[in-house]
Amino acid sequence: MIQGGSRNRAFAAAKVGYVAVMRKLDGALRTAAPGFVLLAALSIGCKGPMAKIERLRDALVSDDATPVREATAGFPTCADELPVAVAPGKPGPRDAGCLSDIANALGSKQGFVPNPPDHAAAATAALVVTRDGRGDWLAHSNEWLVDLKSGKGIGHDALRLAVARKMAEGAPAIGRKIDDEATARAAMKAVVAAIPGACPTYWLLGSGADPKTIPVDLSADHSACVHKDLKRREGPGASYGTGHFRAVEGALALWRETERALRLGLPLADPGPKAVLEKKLAVIEAATRKIETTKLPPTPVSVLEMMGDLHAEAGVEILKPKDAGVDGAASPDAGAP
Repeated sequence: MIQGGSRNRAFAAAKVGYVAVMRKLDGALRTAAPGFVLLAALSIGCKGPMAKIERLRDALVSDDATPVREATAGFPTCADELPVAVAPGKPGPRDAGCLSDIANALGSKQGFVPNPPDHAAAATAALVVTRDGRGDWLAHSNEWLVDLKSGKGIGHDALRLAVARKMAEGAPAIGRKIDDEATARAAMKAVVAAIPGACPTYWLLGSGADPKTIPVDLSADHSACVHKDLKRREGPGASYGTGHFRAVEGALALWRETERALRLGLPLADPGPKAVLEKKLAVIEAATRKIETTKLPPTPVSVLEMMGDLHAEAGVEILKPKDAGVDGAASPDAGAP
Protein backbone atom coordinates (compact mmCIF):
# COMPACT_ATOMS: atom_id res chain seq x y z
CA MET A 1 0.00 0.00 0.00
CA ILE A 2 1.28 3.48 -0.86
CA GLN A 3 0.91 5.90 2.02
CA GLY A 4 1.26 9.62 2.74
CA GLY A 5 3.76 11.55 0.65
CA SER A 6 4.67 8.48 -1.41
CA ARG A 7 1.08 8.20 -2.62
CA ASN A 8 0.96 11.89 -3.57
CA ARG A 9 4.24 11.65 -5.48
CA ALA A 10 2.95 8.59 -7.40
CA PHE A 11 -0.24 10.41 -8.34
CA ALA A 12 1.71 13.48 -9.55
CA ALA A 13 3.99 11.32 -11.68
CA ALA A 14 1.02 9.54 -13.27
CA LYS A 15 -0.61 12.87 -14.08
CA VAL A 16 2.56 14.18 -15.75
CA GLY A 17 2.80 10.98 -17.81
CA TYR A 18 -0.85 11.23 -18.92
CA VAL A 19 -0.42 14.85 -20.05
CA ALA A 20 2.70 13.95 -22.03
CA VAL A 21 0.95 11.11 -23.84
CA MET A 22 -2.05 13.32 -24.76
CA ARG A 23 0.24 16.03 -26.13
CA LYS A 24 1.99 13.51 -28.35
CA LEU A 25 -1.34 12.18 -29.57
CA ASP A 26 -2.55 15.70 -30.34
CA GLY A 27 0.59 16.40 -32.32
CA ALA A 28 0.23 13.19 -34.28
CA LEU A 29 -3.36 14.06 -35.21
CA ARG A 30 -2.38 17.54 -36.34
CA THR A 31 0.36 16.23 -38.64
CA ALA A 32 -1.65 13.29 -39.98
CA ALA A 33 -2.62 12.93 -43.62
CA PRO A 34 -5.00 15.71 -44.77
CA GLY A 35 -8.61 14.95 -43.99
CA PHE A 36 -7.87 12.30 -41.34
CA VAL A 37 -9.24 14.30 -38.43
CA LEU A 38 -12.39 15.23 -40.37
CA LEU A 39 -12.92 11.61 -41.40
CA ALA A 40 -12.55 10.47 -37.81
CA ALA A 41 -15.08 13.03 -36.65
CA LEU A 42 -17.57 12.01 -39.32
CA SER A 43 -17.18 8.33 -38.51
CA ILE A 44 -17.97 9.02 -34.88
CA GLY A 45 -21.22 10.78 -35.87
CA CYS A 46 -22.31 8.18 -38.46
CA LYS A 47 -25.45 6.24 -37.54
CA GLY A 48 -25.15 3.50 -40.13
CA PRO A 49 -27.38 2.31 -42.98
CA MET A 50 -30.53 2.22 -40.83
CA ALA A 51 -30.37 5.91 -39.92
CA LYS A 52 -33.00 7.11 -42.40
CA ILE A 53 -35.34 4.23 -41.57
CA GLU A 54 -34.91 4.98 -37.87
CA ARG A 55 -35.65 8.65 -38.51
CA LEU A 56 -38.86 7.72 -40.31
CA ARG A 57 -39.88 5.38 -37.50
CA ASP A 58 -39.16 8.02 -34.85
CA ALA A 59 -41.10 10.69 -36.75
CA LEU A 60 -44.12 8.39 -36.90
CA VAL A 61 -43.76 7.69 -33.18
CA SER A 62 -43.87 11.46 -32.56
CA ASP A 63 -47.20 11.54 -34.44
CA ASP A 64 -46.45 15.15 -35.34
CA ALA A 65 -46.99 16.46 -38.86
CA THR A 66 -43.73 18.44 -39.11
CA PRO A 67 -41.20 15.67 -38.33
CA VAL A 68 -43.27 13.22 -40.40
CA ARG A 69 -43.16 15.59 -43.37
CA GLU A 70 -39.41 16.13 -42.95
CA ALA A 71 -38.67 12.40 -42.61
CA THR A 72 -40.53 11.60 -45.85
CA ALA A 73 -39.24 14.53 -47.93
CA GLY A 74 -36.57 14.33 -50.60
CA PHE A 75 -37.06 10.68 -51.59
CA PRO A 76 -37.87 9.46 -55.11
CA THR A 77 -41.51 9.04 -55.99
CA CYS A 78 -43.54 6.92 -58.37
CA ALA A 79 -45.08 8.55 -61.41
CA ASP A 80 -48.84 8.44 -61.30
CA GLU A 81 -49.05 5.72 -63.91
CA LEU A 82 -52.26 3.92 -64.72
CA PRO A 83 -52.97 1.11 -62.23
CA VAL A 84 -52.49 -2.42 -63.53
CA ALA A 85 -53.67 -5.84 -62.39
CA VAL A 86 -50.83 -7.93 -60.96
CA ALA A 87 -51.07 -11.71 -61.20
CA PRO A 88 -50.40 -13.76 -58.03
CA GLY A 89 -46.70 -14.39 -57.46
CA LYS A 90 -45.61 -11.82 -60.04
CA PRO A 91 -43.65 -8.67 -59.14
CA GLY A 92 -45.47 -5.37 -59.11
CA PRO A 93 -44.79 -3.02 -62.05
CA ARG A 94 -42.97 -0.54 -59.77
CA ASP A 95 -40.91 -3.03 -57.74
CA ALA A 96 -37.75 -2.76 -59.84
CA GLY A 97 -38.28 0.93 -60.58
CA CYS A 98 -39.39 3.69 -58.26
CA LEU A 99 -39.88 1.44 -55.23
CA SER A 100 -36.29 0.19 -55.53
CA ASP A 101 -35.14 3.80 -55.89
CA ILE A 102 -36.89 4.66 -52.60
CA ALA A 103 -35.52 1.57 -50.84
CA ASN A 104 -31.98 2.38 -51.96
CA ALA A 105 -32.38 5.98 -50.83
CA LEU A 106 -33.40 4.63 -47.42
CA GLY A 107 -30.17 2.65 -47.19
CA SER A 108 -30.82 -0.65 -48.99
CA LYS A 109 -28.08 -2.24 -51.07
CA GLN A 110 -30.49 -4.66 -52.77
CA GLY A 111 -33.35 -2.45 -53.90
CA PHE A 112 -36.93 -3.27 -53.02
CA VAL A 113 -37.25 -6.77 -51.53
CA PRO A 114 -40.95 -7.37 -50.72
CA ASN A 115 -41.21 -11.14 -50.30
CA PRO A 116 -40.65 -11.33 -47.43
CA PRO A 117 -40.17 -7.60 -46.85
CA ASP A 118 -36.83 -6.60 -45.35
CA HIS A 119 -36.43 -3.44 -43.25
CA ALA A 120 -35.92 -1.23 -46.31
CA ALA A 121 -38.93 -2.66 -48.16
CA ALA A 122 -41.16 -2.26 -45.11
CA ALA A 123 -39.92 1.31 -44.67
CA THR A 124 -40.51 1.98 -48.37
CA ALA A 125 -44.11 0.84 -47.98
CA ALA A 126 -44.41 3.02 -44.87
CA LEU A 127 -43.10 6.05 -46.77
CA VAL A 128 -45.39 5.50 -49.77
CA VAL A 129 -48.45 5.12 -47.55
CA THR A 130 -47.53 8.11 -45.36
CA ARG A 131 -46.41 10.54 -48.05
CA ASP A 132 -48.41 9.47 -51.10
CA GLY A 133 -51.44 7.62 -49.74
CA ARG A 134 -51.11 5.06 -52.52
CA GLY A 135 -51.26 1.54 -51.14
CA ASP A 136 -52.10 0.32 -54.64
CA TRP A 137 -48.53 1.10 -55.76
CA LEU A 138 -47.48 -1.89 -53.65
CA ALA A 139 -48.62 -5.28 -54.96
CA HIS A 140 -49.83 -8.35 -53.05
CA SER A 141 -51.67 -7.31 -49.91
CA ASN A 142 -51.24 -10.70 -48.20
CA GLU A 143 -47.45 -10.31 -47.99
CA TRP A 144 -47.89 -6.98 -46.20
CA LEU A 145 -50.55 -8.38 -43.88
CA VAL A 146 -48.13 -11.11 -42.83
CA ASP A 147 -45.45 -8.50 -42.19
CA LEU A 148 -47.79 -6.40 -40.03
CA LYS A 149 -48.44 -9.50 -37.94
CA SER A 150 -44.94 -10.96 -37.69
CA GLY A 151 -42.32 -8.37 -38.68
CA LYS A 152 -39.95 -7.25 -35.94
CA GLY A 153 -37.62 -4.27 -35.88
CA ILE A 154 -37.31 -0.67 -37.02
CA GLY A 155 -38.58 -0.97 -40.60
CA HIS A 156 -41.51 -3.18 -39.66
CA ASP A 157 -42.55 -0.88 -36.81
CA ALA A 158 -42.42 2.03 -39.26
CA LEU A 159 -44.83 0.16 -41.52
CA ARG A 160 -47.22 -0.61 -38.64
CA LEU A 161 -47.18 3.02 -37.57
CA ALA A 162 -47.75 4.33 -41.11
CA VAL A 163 -50.68 1.99 -41.76
CA ALA A 164 -52.27 2.68 -38.38
CA ARG A 165 -51.83 6.44 -38.83
CA LYS A 166 -53.55 6.46 -42.23
CA MET A 167 -56.30 4.10 -41.11
CA ALA A 168 -57.06 6.35 -38.15
CA GLU A 169 -57.18 9.34 -40.51
CA GLY A 170 -59.60 7.47 -42.77
CA ALA A 171 -61.76 6.16 -39.93
CA PRO A 172 -64.57 8.76 -40.39
CA ALA A 173 -65.12 7.54 -43.97
CA ILE A 174 -65.31 3.92 -42.77
CA GLY A 175 -67.26 4.05 -39.52
CA ARG A 176 -70.65 5.14 -40.84
CA LYS A 177 -73.53 4.08 -43.03
CA ILE A 178 -72.32 3.40 -46.56
CA ASP A 179 -75.45 3.38 -48.67
CA ASP A 180 -74.70 5.26 -51.90
CA GLU A 181 -71.90 5.58 -54.43
CA ALA A 182 -70.49 8.73 -52.81
CA THR A 183 -69.99 7.10 -49.40
CA ALA A 184 -68.71 3.93 -51.09
CA ARG A 185 -66.12 5.95 -53.04
CA ALA A 186 -64.94 7.71 -49.86
CA ALA A 187 -64.57 4.39 -48.03
CA MET A 188 -62.58 2.82 -50.87
CA LYS A 189 -60.31 5.86 -51.06
CA ALA A 190 -59.63 5.61 -47.31
CA VAL A 191 -58.73 1.93 -47.67
CA VAL A 192 -56.37 2.32 -50.60
CA ALA A 193 -54.68 5.34 -48.98
CA ALA A 194 -53.79 3.32 -45.88
CA ILE A 195 -53.24 -0.33 -46.77
CA PRO A 196 -50.21 -1.54 -48.77
CA GLY A 197 -51.17 -3.84 -51.61
CA ALA A 198 -54.76 -2.55 -51.73
CA CYS A 199 -56.56 -3.35 -54.97
CA PRO A 200 -56.09 -0.67 -57.66
CA THR A 201 -59.82 -0.94 -58.39
CA TYR A 202 -60.42 0.82 -55.08
CA TRP A 203 -58.17 3.68 -56.15
CA LEU A 204 -59.92 4.05 -59.51
CA LEU A 205 -63.44 3.99 -58.11
CA GLY A 206 -62.47 5.95 -55.00
CA SER A 207 -61.01 8.71 -57.17
CA GLY A 208 -64.27 8.99 -59.11
CA ALA A 209 -63.31 7.21 -62.33
CA ASP A 210 -66.21 6.44 -64.63
CA PRO A 211 -66.74 2.65 -64.40
CA LYS A 212 -67.23 2.59 -68.18
CA THR A 213 -63.64 3.79 -68.71
CA ILE A 214 -61.99 1.30 -66.32
CA PRO A 215 -60.24 -1.68 -68.00
CA VAL A 216 -62.30 -4.85 -67.67
CA ASP A 217 -59.70 -6.64 -65.56
CA LEU A 218 -59.85 -3.79 -63.02
CA SER A 219 -63.60 -3.27 -63.02
CA ALA A 220 -65.53 -3.98 -59.83
CA ASP A 221 -67.25 -7.01 -61.33
CA HIS A 222 -64.14 -8.61 -62.89
CA SER A 223 -61.14 -7.56 -60.79
CA ALA A 224 -59.25 -10.54 -59.38
CA CYS A 225 -58.13 -8.57 -56.30
CA VAL A 226 -61.70 -7.51 -55.48
CA HIS A 227 -62.66 -11.16 -55.84
CA LYS A 228 -59.85 -12.16 -53.46
CA ASP A 229 -60.83 -9.59 -50.84
CA LEU A 230 -64.49 -10.64 -50.94
CA LYS A 231 -63.33 -14.14 -49.95
CA ARG A 232 -61.59 -12.93 -46.81
CA ARG A 233 -62.71 -13.98 -43.36
CA GLU A 234 -65.31 -11.23 -42.96
CA GLY A 235 -66.09 -10.71 -46.63
CA PRO A 236 -69.50 -11.60 -48.04
CA GLY A 237 -68.08 -14.11 -50.54
CA ALA A 238 -66.85 -14.00 -54.12
CA SER A 239 -70.34 -14.04 -55.64
CA TYR A 240 -71.46 -10.87 -53.88
CA GLY A 241 -73.12 -7.99 -55.72
CA THR A 242 -72.02 -5.74 -58.56
CA GLY A 243 -70.52 -2.32 -59.11
CA HIS A 244 -69.50 0.06 -56.33
CA PHE A 245 -71.21 -1.96 -53.62
CA ARG A 246 -69.38 -5.12 -54.63
CA ALA A 247 -66.03 -3.30 -54.60
CA VAL A 248 -66.61 -1.52 -51.29
CA GLU A 249 -67.38 -4.81 -49.54
CA GLY A 250 -64.04 -6.13 -50.76
CA ALA A 251 -62.29 -3.00 -49.52
CA LEU A 252 -63.96 -3.26 -46.11
CA ALA A 253 -63.00 -6.93 -45.81
CA LEU A 254 -59.36 -5.90 -46.41
CA TRP A 255 -59.75 -3.12 -43.82
CA ARG A 256 -60.92 -5.61 -41.18
CA GLU A 257 -58.10 -8.03 -42.03
CA THR A 258 -55.55 -5.23 -41.72
CA GLU A 259 -56.96 -4.12 -38.38
CA ARG A 260 -56.62 -7.70 -37.14
CA ALA A 261 -53.02 -7.90 -38.43
CA LEU A 262 -52.09 -4.72 -36.55
CA ARG A 263 -53.60 -6.06 -33.35
CA LEU A 264 -51.79 -9.41 -33.70
CA GLY A 265 -48.48 -7.68 -34.43
CA LEU A 266 -48.74 -5.30 -31.49
CA PRO A 267 -46.76 -7.52 -29.04
CA LEU A 268 -43.77 -7.51 -31.44
CA ALA A 269 -43.54 -3.71 -31.61
CA ASP A 270 -40.95 -1.83 -29.58
CA PRO A 271 -42.30 0.13 -26.58
CA GLY A 272 -42.45 3.57 -28.26
CA PRO A 273 -44.26 2.41 -31.40
CA LYS A 274 -46.48 0.11 -29.34
CA ALA A 275 -47.89 2.99 -27.28
CA VAL A 276 -48.79 4.94 -30.44
CA LEU A 277 -50.26 1.86 -32.13
CA GLU A 278 -52.54 1.20 -29.17
CA LYS A 279 -53.99 4.72 -29.45
CA LYS A 280 -54.51 4.40 -33.21
CA LEU A 281 -56.08 0.96 -32.90
CA ALA A 282 -58.64 2.34 -30.47
CA VAL A 283 -59.77 4.77 -33.20
CA ILE A 284 -59.65 2.15 -35.95
CA GLU A 285 -61.55 -0.52 -34.04
CA ALA A 286 -64.23 1.96 -33.00
CA ALA A 287 -64.76 2.88 -36.66
CA THR A 288 -64.93 -0.77 -37.71
CA ARG A 289 -67.72 -1.43 -35.21
CA LYS A 290 -69.77 1.36 -36.80
CA ILE A 291 -69.61 0.03 -40.38
CA GLU A 292 -73.05 -0.33 -41.92
CA THR A 293 -73.46 -1.09 -45.61
CA THR A 294 -76.32 -1.59 -48.02
CA LYS A 295 -76.54 -5.31 -48.75
CA LEU A 296 -77.08 -6.71 -52.22
CA PRO A 297 -78.01 -10.23 -53.38
CA PRO A 298 -75.19 -12.53 -54.56
CA THR A 299 -74.32 -12.63 -58.23
CA PRO A 300 -76.16 -15.43 -60.09
CA VAL A 301 -74.10 -18.57 -60.55
CA SER A 302 -74.31 -18.33 -64.34
CA VAL A 303 -72.76 -14.86 -64.32
CA LEU A 304 -70.07 -15.91 -61.84
CA GLU A 305 -69.10 -18.90 -63.96
CA MET A 306 -68.94 -16.73 -67.07
CA MET A 307 -66.62 -14.32 -65.23
CA GLY A 308 -64.43 -17.23 -64.18
CA ASP A 309 -64.20 -18.54 -67.73
CA LEU A 310 -63.24 -15.13 -69.10
CA HIS A 311 -60.47 -14.72 -66.54
CA ALA A 312 -59.22 -18.28 -67.07
CA GLU A 313 -58.91 -17.61 -70.79
CA ALA A 314 -56.80 -14.55 -69.94
CA GLY A 315 -54.54 -16.68 -67.71
CA VAL A 316 -55.84 -15.33 -64.38
CA GLU A 317 -57.73 -17.90 -62.33
CA ILE A 318 -60.20 -16.25 -59.95
CA LEU A 319 -62.57 -19.17 -59.38
CA LYS A 320 -62.17 -22.63 -57.97
CA PRO A 321 -65.02 -25.13 -57.89
CA LYS A 322 -66.00 -24.20 -54.30
CA ASP A 323 -66.30 -20.51 -55.24
CA ALA A 324 -69.30 -21.04 -57.51
CA GLY A 325 -71.87 -21.56 -54.76
CA VAL A 326 -74.86 -19.24 -54.39
CA ASP A 327 -74.67 -18.73 -50.64
CA GLY A 328 -72.00 -16.03 -50.87
CA ALA A 329 -69.99 -17.54 -48.00
CA ALA A 330 -66.30 -16.88 -47.75
CA SER A 331 -64.01 -19.81 -48.36
CA PRO A 332 -62.51 -21.37 -45.21
CA ASP A 333 -58.97 -20.39 -46.14
CA ALA A 334 -59.83 -16.77 -46.85
CA GLY A 335 -57.59 -14.01 -45.57
CA ALA A 336 -53.89 -13.63 -45.13
CA PRO A 337 -51.82 -16.74 -44.39
